[in-house]
Amino acid sequence: MGQAKQRKLDDPHYGKPSKMRGLIISNPLKLKGSTIVSSEPIDSQDLRSSLMYWDRLALPQNNRFELMSDPDTNYLESAGILYKPHFDDYEHTIIEDFFLNVQFMTLEALEKKEKGVWSVSGGRNSIVSDTPQKNNGTMIQLLNSVPVPGEDVPLAEILEFKARRRDELLRFREHFECLSDRVTAAPDSMDALEKAVKEVDLACSDLIKITREWQYPVKLANSHASVNFDITKAAGAATAMYAFLEKTPLSLSTTSSSIAAAGAALLSQFKLGGDLAFQRIKRPSSPYKYAYFVQRDLL
Repeated sequence: MGQAKQRKLDDPHYGKPSKMRGLIISNPLKLKGSTIVSSEPIDSQDLRSSLMYWDRLALPQNNRFELMSDPDTNYLESAGILYKPHFDDYEHTIIEDFFLNVQFMTLEALEKKEKGVWSVSGGRNSIVSDTPQKNNGTMIQLLNSVPVPGEDVPLAEILEFKARRRDELLRFREHFECLSDRVTAAPDSMDALEKAVKEVDLACSDLIKITREWQYPVKLANSHASVNFDITKAAGAATAMYAFLEKTPLSLSTTSSSIAAAGAALLSQFKLGGDLAFQRIKRPSSPYKYAYFVQRDLL
């Protein structure tokens, strides 16, 4: 029997898309021109938000600057969840260009090994530069919708919660990826998009409910995901639809109800907007970058 046929018999997931997802993270690093203005250890809140929704984490290292280590990343590295790929620069590249590109160099390298599995983490506590960038991609936003562990929650507790509630976490991730597929398919009516939004709404609501059983602090965050799709160039009826969604978010009413039951009166919404694109990988539908922005305490 051939090797492929044997693997198909032994592995029920052989030939199917991987459910594993990885996120490339970074220490907070502020760049002003060619100068590193500030550098800090990895942000505790961002690390816990990432660990909640991602199976593996990558923290790129380089020879230009020693990124700070800390007990949290050391613990995840020893647990086999986080690893540190190394990218060296021997061509005296402008320091700003190098640090802005190192995450995407990592993404390109990992994309070749595991297509569609890895994304990049962004946001206030990642690599931030004052260099102006052109918006030619799309940002998918879930506002006041995604529960994340507080910054002091022990990492072991997050891993235990993930193991216990894997089905709900996977359901949310799969429905969100489905929603990004709908967005980049540029449908000519709202029906398919609204259906995908409703599924994400139900998945977010379930996550709010199950985190209420947790005896640890929970925050409520906005989730931003960037895709290589320019909404300004959408054809036909999709153009007007996306222009509408940039200005008028769709309500996630079920999630809002669950948040209200938890003691917070907030409106959860789905919104589209402009963002950067990363054209060096051919992934127009699945997001290449994610960011979590904590808004308030939930529990």
